[in-house]
Amino acid sequence: MLRVAAFGLAGAGAALWTLLGTGPRSDRAAAEAMRWPWLATGIAVFVSGLALGPTAAGLSGAIVGICSWCAACVARSRRNVAAAESVAQFAAVLANQAQVSRTVVDALETAAPLATGPIAKTASRLVDECRSVGVEAAALQFADGADGPVAAWLADVVAVAAASGGQWVPILGVLEAEAAEAAGTARHFNRHVAANLPQLALAAVLGAAVAVGSALVSPDAWAWMTGPQGQRVGLAGVVIAVATCARPLSSAWETLR
Repeated sequence: MLRVAAFGLAGAGAALWTLLGTGPRSDRAAAEAMRWPWLATGIAVFVSGLALGPTAAGLSGAIVGICSWCAACVARSRRNVAAAESVAQFAAVLANQAQVSRTVVDALETAAPLATGPIAKTASRLVDECRSVGVEAAALQFADGADGPVAAWLADVVAVAAASGGQWVPILGVLEAEAAEAAGTARHFNRHVAANLPQLALAAVLGAAVAVGSALVSPDAWAWMTGPQGQRVGLAGVVIAVATCARPLSSAWETLR
């Protein structure tokens, strides 16, 4: 039984590597978001491998892995839309306040309480940092992205605007347009790419259901599937199925990162 389970783990791991092992994971938020699909896939592979053998381990690992990564991509896309829209709204308020404020810090102090969404806390903290240590020091503290890319973006905007002298108002106007464009891009990706990813999960589930259902209906088919030849064919099918789904999922995840 242990030998069968080990074979199942190895087969499913090889099948899922092309999907789950795409690209470096330098972004901390992305790395944290990747933990639960790995955990769900590992549990499915281990349990089914111990109970039913290598084909079941590969099949369940592939199905759970594909479904988990589809869900992770959709959830991350929605968070990106919320963050991009929050940034665009704040950039618009900041650009409007720039028309009547003497300095970029004054504009930021007025606009920060009006911010909504994920950027609200970042804007408030940046205002506090600007008051206590100055604009340049505050920008340096946020530059490493410890509070996320939105914090680093906001710090860069404030630093560039503050260093531009009397030309900082047009800079905020340009950044308002860029933030609005980024929000539009995030909405487009969520609507036309992320919204279609669950179809991959549905196709994988339906394919597995057809194979398992056919085997359960026919005793001969079940005997062949649980035999050595059926096990090899089943694992090969798992590899092909995962490889087919790997490209759209990995491309979507890399874009979201």
